[in-house]
Amino acid sequence: MKLAIIGAKGKTGRAVLELAQERGLTVSVVAPRLRVPAGVKLIPKTVFDLTTADLQDFDAVLCAYSSVRKANYPRVSEHLTTILADTGTRLVMVGAGSTLYTTDHRTKTVAETLPRLTRNASRQHLAARKILQGSTAHLNWTYVAPPMSYLPSTPTTGRYQVGRDVLLYDRAGDAAISYPDFALALVDELQHPQNECALMTVAWP
Repeated sequence: MKLAIIGAKGKTGRAVLELAQERGLTVSVVAPRLRVPAGVKLIPKTVFDLTTADLQDFDAVLCAYSSVRKANYPRVSEHLTTILADTGTRLVMVGAGSTLYTTDHRTKTVAETLPRLTRNASRQHLAARKILQGSTAHLNWTYVAPPMSYLPSTPTTGRYQVGRDVLLYDRAGDAAISYPDFALALVDELQHPQNECALMTVAWP
């Protein structure tokens, strides 16, 4: 599999990069400047500079883009949706747990339970997700939201459960996962698609 990673400088992107290499995937990284491991190709561009020609030969693009400019999230979604349309390249986009519903009744999102000062980021993530969902382009996409507790320093357990758009909880009642286990779920989904043109979330079981 030929995989391009956007956002490999961040914790999620790095975790996916490491696991993808372990599994023998052919990996390229999109970044203006970044030191990449041996065997990884650098595409020295920003996400907004990418063209169809840059990505059309990849089997999949994993977008783990992160920015303090929250208004960029819908822009990234719109741009990638446009340049990947009709290419056959799959887009897997990492989103935010705040876009998930709190229960199966689907009456309230996690964002609505957060302090008002934090809600702008949630609105931008939701707008980015809706661009994928509402696209009429021929595009194979998956939007993946982590749970609310996303733990950078916790090692892998090798286990996770998968849902769609409702916050998942483990046996202890926590909605949590580590970066390595989230990366495991992402790479598994890339290699063995189960959630094409769909929302996806994961958490520890």
